[in-house]
Amino acid sequence: MYKPVFIFLCLLFAIFSQAAPIVQDSVSQKIEKEIHYDTTENLKPPIFSSEIIEKYKSESTFDYTEQIASENWWTQFKSWIWQLWLKFWKWLVGDFEAGGFVSFLVHMLPYLIIFAIVVFVIWLFYKLNPGASFFKSKEKPDVFLSEEEKIIKSKNIKQLIEKALADKNYRLAVRYYYLLILKKLTEAELINYEFDKTNSEYFAEITSEEINFGFKKATLLYDYIWYGNFAVTEENYLKAQKTFVSLENQIPESID
Repeated sequence: MYKPVFIFLCLLFAIFSQAAPIVQDSVSQKIEKEIHYDTTENLKPPIFSSEIIEKYKSESTFDYTEQIASENWWTQFKSWIWQLWLKFWKWLVGDFEAGGFVSFLVHMLPYLIIFAIVVFVIWLFYKLNPGASFFKSKEKPDVFLSEEEKIIKSKNIKQLIEKALADKNYRLAVRYYYLLILKKLTEAELINYEFDKTNSEYFAEITSEEINFGFKKATLLYDYIWYGNFAVTEENYLKAQKTFVSLENQIPESID
């Protein structure tokens, strides 16, 4: 309990002892100053010949000439901006001391403003530029498949055909059967399936004349039934089915 009080008193005593002036007797502190003279004999001043002086002049080490740097347009522009800045502050706050807080603020504020502008530009570029995602962790992009691609790549098309027939949706059954043909042609490596390809591009890829002819006929039926504005009967479907089955039997399981 007494220890903190004791430490506090010691610190207080030390502070007052440093602050208190030391009074000394001016008589007792009088110091006698002794003057020393150089009594060395035979001293001679150094003699420098003109040759030695010229030699020293030619050395850059002894060249103390102050060279004033010539001002270019950039230094003149900065000086002009700085003078405008100082005039603005003098108009705003009047004369300010060189070492005061206002002076410090006047000298530091331009750098703070430039720093804020740079930070704002970087933030704006990051927000508006699509390439800002470059600074994020790279992840695999989501693959968006069309309905047709999903059916060809991940569905059991045979079951879809059977369900459409059970629902008597013959138009949809034709669509599923055509997608089944595209799937088998792709698996046999006769075509390279892509959603945005045209029929003409598929025709150009199939080298077999027999399969090419059958695929053109199946495509014509599919376009007529799927995109035609009429009701598709069971009879219409059975006619298209014969063409699809015939073509399906021509497509090999795989081509090496």
